[in-house]
Amino acid sequence: MSNTLIEPFEDADVLEMQDDLTSEERAYWEDSIKRDMREIAEGKQHEHYPIEDLRTHMLGSLSKQYA
Repeated sequence: MSNTLIEPFEDADVLEMQDDLTSEERAYWEDSIKRDMREIAEGKQHEHYPIEDLRTHMLGSLSKQYA
């Protein structure tokens, strides 16, 4: 594990993007991040899909959407 100090990111474009979130969107993402961090701390593994499975799933979803 690394003990690297991470400085705050002060890119103006990123800060402007944050202002575009509604309070509901901000709450959703904050909850999502907290849940992910809690699961990582508990040692839970996230499910990862092989790239071909992901590609097949995405193309299938697009085909349904535009059929």
